[in-house]
Amino acid sequence: MAHLPPIVSDLAMILLVAGITTILLKKLNQPLVLGYIVAGFITGPHFSFFPTVTDFNNIHTWSEIGIIFLMFSLGLEFSFNKLKQVGNTAFIATIVEIAGLLSLGYGAGTLMGWSHMNSLFLGGMLSMSSTTIIIKAFEDLKMKGKRFTEMVFGILIVEDIAGIIMMVLLSTLAASAGISGTELLASVMRLLFFLVLWFVLGIYLVPTFYKRSLKLMNNETMLVTSIGLCLGMVVLATHLGFSAALGAFIMGSLIAEAPNSEKIEHLFTPVKDIFGAVFFVSVGMLVDPALLVEYWLPIIVLIIVTIAGKLIFSAGGVLLSGQNLQTSILCGFSLAQIGEFSFIIASLGMSLGVISDFIYPIIVAVSVMTTFTTPFCIMAADPAYKIIRRLLPQRVNDWLDRYTEKNISTRATTDWSNFLREYFTRMLIFTTLLTAIALFAEYYLSGYLRDSLKLPYADIITVVLTFIIAAPFLRAILVNRTRRSELFSVLWFEKRSNHIPLMVLILLKIIAAAGFIFFVFAWILNLSEFFAAAATLITAYFISSSDWLMGEYLRMESRFLVNLNERHMLKHRQALKESGEHTPYGWFDEDLQLAHYKVEEGSVTAGQTLLNLALRESYGCNVLQADTGRQIHDMPGGSFTITAGTKLLIIGTKAHFKLLNAAIKNKNLGLTMLDSPVSMRQFMLVNEAEGRYDIAFMPCAITVDKHSPLLGKSIKSTDIRNKWHCLVIGLERGSYTIVNPNISLVFEKGDLLWVLGKQKMINQLVRDEIL
Repeated sequence: MAHLPPIVSDLAMILLVAGITTILLKKLNQPLVLGYIVAGFITGPHFSFFPTVTDFNNIHTWSEIGIIFLMFSLGLEFSFNKLKQVGNTAFIATIVEIAGLLSLGYGAGTLMGWSHMNSLFLGGMLSMSSTTIIIKAFEDLKMKGKRFTEMVFGILIVEDIAGIIMMVLLSTLAASAGISGTELLASVMRLLFFLVLWFVLGIYLVPTFYKRSLKLMNNETMLVTSIGLCLGMVVLATHLGFSAALGAFIMGSLIAEAPNSEKIEHLFTPVKDIFGAVFFVSVGMLVDPALLVEYWLPIIVLIIVTIAGKLIFSAGGVLLSGQNLQTSILCGFSLAQIGEFSFIIASLGMSLGVISDFIYPIIVAVSVMTTFTTPFCIMAADPAYKIIRRLLPQRVNDWLDRYTEKNISTRATTDWSNFLREYFTRMLIFTTLLTAIALFAEYYLSGYLRDSLKLPYADIITVVLTFIIAAPFLRAILVNRTRRSELFSVLWFEKRSNHIPLMVLILLKIIAAAGFIFFVFAWILNLSEFFAAAATLITAYFISSSDWLMGEYLRMESRFLVNLNERHMLKHRQALKESGEHTPYGWFDEDLQLAHYKVEEGSVTAGQTLLNLALRESYGCNVLQADTGRQIHDMPGGSFTITAGTKLLIIGTKAHFKLLNAAIKNKNLGLTMLDSPVSMRQFMLVNEAEGRYDIAFMPCAITVDKHSPLLGKSIKSTDIRNKWHCLVIGLERGSYTIVNPNISLVFEKGDLLWVLGKQKMINQLVRDEIL
């Protein structure tokens, strides 16, 4: 008789039993997860009426792979754009819910006499709601699509992120008994450093890899490659001291931004299902009826704590975020359960050997009971709201209504909040990248070159290579480059009191860049402080004045933004196309506007050239036309002298016009707006209505292919304005649109360049065989 490995017979048994139990529970309209848990109990060591698996170690290994693939699948369903869209409600509600349940769970465990680590992990398990169970309940109750369900899904997205971070922190606490607050903070900073680094490098590289290799991949190679990337990231994460679940989730979230991510998710689903089933079956194997009987009181207590705690803290968090009482109660009642993430946290505690064996079956029992109660809780939400509303004093109801209305009216973000959000986001990314480059240069590059070359040549080459890698990012920091740099100018012109904090923020950026440059010279090249400081000043000057470096940075930034937003933009355009709202010039109406300004008599603007006025450099606006009364100048150059009474046709975005108007008011530029800004479409319709086709401005798209004279050149070096008598208004790279691109931006193959001009432009483009 041929030898059969035990794992084969074990898998045959548990999958057959799992198939039967899930069919039965599907018939009873219950979640499949419960069927797997029941199958695990039947095939486990605590059920003597049925054969038991023989090789628990192999099943445990499969269940660990199941956790990895479940987290990878969770990452594939995740999207950074989704995270941006969930709004403040999801973040505030999640913070309140997790903080409340962590405290409540820890307190309950402590009162029951459990150890510190048991209680801490218990709090983590109770704080995580079940996405699977909630989706199933909403589908059964036909509630999908309602406003509060979208909020619940937003909270679940943020919960997933919080759960991943919580697992890392719990692992750190478990591995370092008696860890101090400083050590915990260092662990959090280390986690943040690697998360930002993986996010930036991953978004830049992973979607690009899939796009460039898409034609070479079939379903098989796509699936194999994706699983390989997942497991590779798992190995890297564990090597750096993080959990396998974190690595799997991160790689899943990076692949989720690839244009073919939905196909990858579809191909991966069967793999996830089979390994996920084994994981949930292994959870059921740990259910010991004797322990459940022994710990019946803690189980009942934790069921009450879970449901009551979720109702109070989830609803309270949503209410605190500014939603009304009814929506808050509906959200709170929907989240009143624990599920698969709690099992993963319990598995983490078991694998680390820091929680007791009795915790697992207790959590499974609590999850099973709260799964059954979830639909009833959701149905009870509306009656509960009416009862609470009736029982509350009228003045409390009035206060809640005023609080909600106040939050709705003040929900719009201010210029300061927008500026600070972008400033600190970019500083976090830049400092992370520069720190990573410095560490790589010091501990890897320098050591390798010193082993291969003699000093000082090894150190000189190390410094040169370090600056080659870091220079584009230093250029972006030193020139105050931001995607919404007009906000800085708006705040500067708005109040004099804004000048000091804005100057401090600029100084912080300069210190960060100069600190990196100084470190390279002083630490790697071993220069004295004086010579390192002098070299820092010289290097900073050359970096900040390089147009080529600015072009390289813009190329990297645009590629990053394309990868981050392309999938979302494709879906948005597809939705517009299906609704009949899509037009080839859709982004014109959304972003670009035109308005006429008149130069007043005796103003400081009269007598200046356009170059000196610097409308584009200072405010982001372009002069499309200048009408002196005697002559009309289309797209005047920098040498054009502005005279009193001249009418300027200016084009820009809403933000650019806001900045220009603020400057007119605060700097007394002597420009008067003659009409409200109109969209590009409205402007073109007026020209068509007046029959002015020969002198009308029109947009034109130029494709940059491999034969294009624009390929590899910047807007500045091609001199498009003078050569083709047109103005660059936008550029489409993939599905991402860059409005009013920086003149240092370098054209790439596949770019779609949008220019604005008259018939003269069309004629020149045809003569040059561009069109």
